[in-house]
Amino acid sequence: DEEGNEILLCDGEGCSAAFHMMCLEKPLAMVPEGDWLCPACCAAQGCAQTEPSARWAPADECGMALGVGDKLWACDRRGFWAEGAVVKRVEAAEEADAGGGGAAAVVVKFKGFSAKLNEQISVGAGRLRPCEVGPPPQDAGVYVVERVVEVRTTKGRPEYLTTWVGYDDQTWEPAKNFVGEGGRPP
Repeated sequence: DEEGNEILLCDGEGCSAAFHMMCLEKPLAMVPEGDWLCPACCAAQGCAQTEPSARWAPADECGMALGVGDKLWACDRRGFWAEGAVVKRVEAAEEADAGGGGAAAVVVKFKGFSAKLNEQISVGAGRLRPCEVGPPPQDAGVYVVERVVEVRTTKGRPEYLTTWVGYDDQTWEPAKNFVGEGGRPP
């Protein structure tokens, strides 16, 4: 399977359920450590598998490892979350003078996109997350494509009739609205 969308096997007693990480109601950004229970087993056992993303706050960005090359999740200026990597640190002038190492901002290259879309993002603005935390839950404004139904050309550019996980509506979307590795429809 595609990296980042591994199949998880339920560790529940007698359960043989398997799920792609991205097909769960709340997709996972990484394979969980230890035992993992499918939604049915979790509900049956009354457990609450708290996702790391539910525990993340913008202030937590200040403690992130933000060295050049560090991988992370970042939100672009349009509000779309995608995987990326730090390509440059922008140091806070007062911290640099005092010998501190905190970055005031980082320049992020989004995975699968041209360097011309690199973006400087302020640390503490709520637009950076570690890989192990992943993007915010879907109910926080992140939408996951279920499938592309049809393609049309409008003013010389492709648009895609798209269905969304958890929604009944179909919408026409330009290619620029799809982000992440493999985020562009065929």
